[in-house]
Amino acid sequence: MHKKELIQMYAFLPVKLSELSKVNPEATIEILQDWGAGRKSIRKLWGATIDALVESDTKSNSDHE
Repeated sequence: MHKKELIQMYAFLPVKLSELSKVNPEATIEILQDWGAGRKSIRKLWGATIDALVESDTKSNSDHE
């Protein structure tokens, strides 16, 4: 992974977690706990955050159908 991508993950993870907290607070807390405890790398935290956002968006869209 390129250094620039890692820097972007560190910079935007709080923004994405803020977005996630509005649609899935439980997932947000779990990710924050993993981050704070040092249990996961930034890459895994980023992936979990993006996956949870996509999943929440998918559920939201299916609720409106």
